[in-house]
Amino acid sequence: MEMFKANSKVHQWWWPLIMGILMLLFSFYLLFMPVPAFLGISIFFASLIFASGIIHLIFSLSNRKIIGGWGWYLAMAIFEILVGLAMIFQPGLAMTTVIIFAGFWLMFRSVMGISLAWEMKKTGIGNWGWSMFWSILTLIFSFIILINPVIGVLGVVVLTAIPIMFIGILAIMISFIFKNLFI
Repeated sequence: MEMFKANSKVHQWWWPLIMGILMLLFSFYLLFMPVPAFLGISIFFASLIFASGIIHLIFSLSNRKIIGGWGWYLAMAIFEILVGLAMIFQPGLAMTTVIIFAGFWLMFRSVMGISLAWEMKKTGIGNWGWSMFWSILTLIFSFIILINPVIGVLGVVVLTAIPIMFIGILAIMISFIFKNLFI
């Protein structure tokens, strides 16, 4: 199955750019304000996951005729919306489970990024190696988060901020790749 249709332009390429910028800003906040960040991380993280779900929903539906496998973006959207809502409406639960949610969410995102990088390589799109690199780094950090969630407030914040930064960089790169496709 081809990932991208010939002579097609990806619509609304800037949605991944917006999400990438939001993820970068959120990761910088976590790194530079670790103690208050940990106290409020569940609310911010739930909102970020929910916003990402809404953005993926819009992106997947607007590109369903252009991107093969658009259903994966739709699946990501549904997953992120449900997890985001669960965390927003259950802040006590979210505080105790935010790290596990973060680990699995980042793992899911990194697997999607690896899959996208392989599709980019098969289609002959340049920069697939960087997409693979950032996705693999995100996967490694997601495993670290899941293996040892009780490493302390600072460790949790840093190990959450770094892969969010990687996924943000990946989203920004992908948005510009989408922008430049078939122009």
